Amino acid sequence: MDAQPNENVITPAVVAQSLSFEGYMNLVREAVAQEKTTGAEQSAFLAQLTKDNLAIMERTYQTPLQPELVTLVQELPQAQLWLVLTEGWCGDAAVHVPVLAALADQSDKVELRTILRTEQPAVMDAYLTNGGKSIPKLIALDAETLTPLGSWGPRPQVLQEYVLDLKKQELPMLEFIKKALGYSEADNGHALQAELRELLPQWTRAARA
Repeated sequence: MDAQPNENVITPAVVAQSLSFEGYMNLVREAVAQEKTTGAEQSAFLAQLTKDNLAIMERTYQTPLQPELVTLVQELPQAQLWLVLTEGWCGDAAVHVPVLAALADQSDKVELRTILRTEQPAVMDAYLTNGGKSIPKLIALDAETLTPLGSWGPRPQVLQEYVLDLKKQELPMLEFIKKALGYSEADNGHALQAELRELLPQWTRAARA
């Protein structure tokens, strides 16, 4: 995971342009209805991926949440804003963002908001992964000051390693996407939630610093 930026690019203006998860889902549904995707980059291929992802998103929002993780978000000492860089065509976002949203829904200490990668290039450039604009990217912030507390993404480490190995096989794009997505869906949110159990205490300590 790349280092946090020295200067906070997430301003109140950026947050004002963000959408709730429900608003993001409606944006994706509207894009699918128009045979499009979200954001500025448009193609028939991305539109088809977005259509496929919509069903995945509606399913993964129902992913069982680990009780100990729910307790962690409910007992946070300070309110956090979870700002997520995403797009409708992204399979990793379809698998993981709904789980993050469902978890945030369990706590009045966490608000999840979404921004589009293509519409917030400065934020994306500040939170690269190995130099790449990988999404989804969750940025945890102090809800009052917007001070960054930490970040997560684009996928759990175990899934990241699988994808990196998959890339070495130089598969056709559709086959690569199908395999990567299938592996992530089979995990059913376990790896993500395990990592969040480790990260939340770190973010809490950062909020107190």
